[in-house]
Amino acid sequence: MYTLTWENLREVTEKCMSDSVYMRHALYALHFLVENVYVPIGMDEIYITTAPDTLTSGLFQKIVGKDITYYLGLVDLHEGLRAIARGFAGDEFEDDRSFIFDASGELINRINGEYVITEAKDGIDLTMEPQLFLEEDEARDQIKFKEILHIPISIGTSNAEMMFITV
Repeated sequence: MYTLTWENLREVTEKCMSDSVYMRHALYALHFLVENVYVPIGMDEIYITTAPDTLTSGLFQKIVGKDITYYLGLVDLHEGLRAIARGFAGDEFEDDRSFIFDASGELINRINGEYVITEAKDGIDLTMEPQLFLEEDEARDQIKFKEILHIPISIGTSNAEMMFITV
């Protein structure tokens, strides 16, 4: 487990993902989490799979480009989305499902929005589709994928995963 800080973020990300096409986007996403979720963020070893049972409930947003189309997903493993929402909002709201979806949805929009804008400055045209909150069965039915890159993260004592899902 790596504890992510502003100082070690690039080093840890490059060590874990150096040959991944998603490295730059993951660096943006992890940077945004470290800077905007006000609880300690940790990252475990990254892995790639084609197993459909690893796709679980969470928030997904499709990124469409000329050369690549994929989803960035934030999935709940153990209260992970709640911890992300609370950390991002900086408040202890009730265990309200709509609050969790709204706050984590705003977070993923900001991550992907900044990434798409930065890529556009480099001449790479990407678009974002509306985000989807999907339960496990819905995710497995709606997202047809080639492979999933899993980035296990801890937010305080809770666990989630960031996923890059190649379609």
